[in-house]
Formats: sequence, structure tokens, C-alpha cells
Amino acid sequence: MDYSKEHIKSLSKGLSVIVAVNELAPARVSTLVEHTGLPKPTLIRMLNTLVAEGYLLNRPRAEGGGYVPTPKVRLLSSAYAEGTLLTQVAQPILNNLCEVIKWPAEMLVRDGLSMVIEVGNRAVAPIRLKRFEQKRFPLIDSSSGCAFLSALSVPDASEILTSALAHGLPGGVAQFSEERALKLIQQARSEGYCFCDYDAPIQGTRVYSIPIVGRSHPIAVLTVITLRDVLDLKKFESDILHHIQEAAARIAEGIARHPLTD
Repeated sequence: MDYSKEHIKSLSKGLSVIVAVNELAPARVSTLVEHTGLPKPTLIRMLNTLVAEGYLLNRPRAEGGGYVPTPKVRLLSSAYAEGTLLTQVAQPILNNLCEVIKWPAEMLVRDGLSMVIEVGNRAVAPIRLKRFEQKRFPLIDSSSGCAFLSALSVPDASEILTSALAHGLPGGVAQFSEERALKLIQQARSEGYCFCDYDAPIQGTRVYSIPIVGRSHPIAVLTVITLRDVLDLKKFESDILHHIQEAAARIAEGIARHPLTD
């Protein structure tokens, strides 16, 4: 069947807007025009429709403004996300990991200019920490994103960084710095991990990240969520790092053994 004959252009445009908002949230109209290539009047009609259908929310100016996806967007991919090979392989490994290191861990995958949480073990980890409100983090200004880029070749990482900069601040990051991103990437290349400190969801949160590499290419990133005053760098390297490296290797091996990856 020639599906091109059944192609509904308005549906295609609407889906492209959902993808763009999901990637750039909180996204303003000017940014979405540039990202999607749609004329502004067409884009606004699409945005109004998606807001009316409950897929997007237009935040008030008092809250910073911009369009953000609602939980309803997750329904579009719920069947896929729950059954992905990565989730099937990683979930038991992450559950076993938390029994050893106690801290919660998550695995994130790249989605455009973002890193998205694919699976985690917060529900069973002995140490319970408040969750981040979002599941999507900027590729070039986060611990997970920089760990992912560190496992790419220098030219590939530079190309992605250049593309990200051309699209403006990723994910609404207010204090983005190219210098900071390059420093984190270099740290991950030399030390095998990188970390970022956050003041949310808990004051003093520290996230450590290492890439999960298969066939010389990053598959995903494994992160451990801690508190910097409890787990400093020295203690992380002596007590935690080798355990998460082993877990990352096991995930990569599990993916490589699956027949669908041949």
C-alpha cells in the first residue's frame, strides 16, 4: 500500500509541533516557528488545537510562559516505552544495583536535544529522594547529556553541540554555558563519569552519570541521584563508581545479546 496517498498533512504538522514542544519545553512561538518551519498563523492554530485537546499547556506569564506538554502526551508512547528492549534489560539490573549502593538510579536515553528518563529504581531503592518534576533534561547542560556526548567521537559531539547552540537555550535553561558543557564532557572523558549539582528537587542534590556504551557508541546513560553533603567525590569513587560501571556494562551486554540488535 502506498501510504503517501493517505497522508494527512495537518496531522503530520500537529505531530511535529508535539515533538518540538516536547523537546524544547517551555517553548515560545518564535522558537517553535524556527524549529518546525511552519508559518506562524498555522503554528498558532496547531498550538490552540493541541491545548484544547489537552496535549499542551500554555503557561501563564507569571510562571515563565511558554508551551509545555501535559501528561496526556505520555499516553502516545506508553505502550512503546513499557515494552522497549532497554527497559526489559535494564530494570532488573537497576533493581539489583540499588540493593548494593542504596541510592536511586535511572537510565536515560537521548531524544533530539534532550535526555529522557527511560527506566529507574526509585520505587525500590532503600534511600528515598524526592523525584525531579520533569523526565526530560537538556542534552548539553545536564550530567546525563554530557556523559552521553563524552562517549561520542569529538567531531560528532562538536556537531551536536553546534546544532544545540543554534536552537538557543535547551529546555528553558537559564544559565546555560558552552564552557560548562565542554568542561563536563571533558571530565566524563577523562574520569569516566561526570556530575552536576542541583538545588532541586532537594537542596544539595548531586547527580553522577556514566555512559552505557555498546559497539563503541553510546546507547544510554546511567545516573545515580545523591546528596553532595552525604556522598562526596572521594566516597563516590571508592564505594559507588565500580558498581555503576559494572551495571552499565551488564546493560550493554544484555542489549548486544538480543537478536534484534544483530
